[in-house]
Amino acid sequence: MTNKLPLSSLAGVLTWALVFIITLSLLPPTTEMQHWLGVISLFLLYGAAFIALTFDYFRCPPHSPAGKSLLVLQLVAALALLVLLPQSHFAYLAILTIIWAAVLPFALSQRNAIALTLVVVILWFSVASYQQHHALWITALLYGAFHLFAVLVQSTAKSEQTAKEELAAKHQQLQATQQLLQAASRQSERTRIARNLHDLVGHHLTALTIQLQVAGHITDGEAKAQIGKCHQLAKLLLSDVREAVSTMRQYADLSLLESVQQMVNVLPQHVEMKLDIASGIVLHDLSQAQHVLCIIQEATSNSLKHSGATAVFISACVAQQQLCITIHDNGVIDAGWRAGNGIKGMQERAAECGGQLSYKRVDGAMHLTFNLPYKGSEHV
Repeated sequence: MTNKLPLSSLAGVLTWALVFIITLSLLPPTTEMQHWLGVISLFLLYGAAFIALTFDYFRCPPHSPAGKSLLVLQLVAALALLVLLPQSHFAYLAILTIIWAAVLPFALSQRNAIALTLVVVILWFSVASYQQHHALWITALLYGAFHLFAVLVQSTAKSEQTAKEELAAKHQQLQATQQLLQAASRQSERTRIARNLHDLVGHHLTALTIQLQVAGHITDGEAKAQIGKCHQLAKLLLSDVREAVSTMRQYADLSLLESVQQMVNVLPQHVEMKLDIASGIVLHDLSQAQHVLCIIQEATSNSLKHSGATAVFISACVAQQQLCITIHDNGVIDAGWRAGNGIKGMQERAAECGGQLSYKRVDGAMHLTFNLPYKGSEHV
């Protein structure tokens, strides 16, 4: 799994570090040790929350409950620094709330992010005005514009990121569909050849075997012995044809493990796929295979888009002529989550297969269970 270092996050950390260093350098030497420790602790708390929210290695999605808690912690640390440090010497501390506002679009809608940012700006400069005993309208307007600029820029970045993820999902779907069509074409051709071998060659060999058997009863001597050998060869050839037909039909089946492996190969590299699928599970019904793969694909896409998962677990087993597929991840979804069109679409596909799809939230992660009748392979 690769972890990229986002340039915007790096810029935020560098800005935070610069504000931190400047603040420490401006603190009077006569400052009490407790005051020093309080300022240092608040800066470190703020920086740690920002890094956890934005860096891939420590990433805690801002839209998750834990991410929103970190955003609150980050804002509280900034406001506490506002109270501890006099604004006459540390007016630039509002930069900390600009960094904080840049993360908001990834946790809230654009409208809510703008509204919350305006509230924070008003609160911040109200406190600053109270400390300095005079109004700070011009400073508040300038810093407020910077805050809104940060929110709007990051909203655009979020929209671009969403568009890229959707494009990647569509590309994944197209590749999976292409693979399924290729498998279907191979399956159809093998089935056609197997059917022709069975119906035409098998029929003629059976008739030949019967004729040779009859000829053996009405002849004598050397001719009967030769006809007997021909009869045995015809029976052996008929057995070979039947075995070849069975083999072709067996290889015409779609292996669930191979199909899922081909599908997950096009997923982003930072997502770890863990498969526990028996190699003997095959699907000879093309329609059933299509529905099964589309359900797995949609469930995987949901994990990537909505839960911030870095690992997806897919397992499948057969018991009592039922194929059971379970899918879960290590991400987190909101407690107030509700089923959308994706879940409903998967349930509809499951019903068309004669199966059933159920879901539940376990330890904050989504768990899907898909059961359907297992038809197995068809052999001649």
